[in-house]
Amino acid sequence: MVEFALVSILFLMTVLGALDFGRAIYINSQLTNSVSEGARYAQIAPNDTTNIRAKVIAKGTGLGLKSTDVTVTCSTANCTTGGEVTVAANLKFSFITQNFLGIKPFTMHAQATNAID
Repeated sequence: MVEFALVSILFLMTVLGALDFGRAIYINSQLTNSVSEGARYAQIAPNDTTNIRAKVIAKGTGLGLKSTDVTVTCSTANCTTGGEVTVAANLKFSFITQNFLGIKPFTMHAQATNAID
């Protein structure tokens, strides 16, 4: 019983840590894909920041993104053809097992840049 109690704690921490790590990779992938989708839309409508943000949020369903988490910047003053548009998003990620494993929450960042058509 004592051996099982000691080993089960280590085993559960390893399994739950692996699940959290996999979840972090999945959420980072979703964040990157949603920002890429927003950058694709920004390529043809760089001044439509409201809909660019809406595209990022819609693509990243379940991430809990807010409009304030998404930024849109252009390399030229008026987002004109020939310049570049960059869409970026920040997302605070908390591990489920952070109290057990001693891991602090961190901020994920993704950005995509496309040439303006």
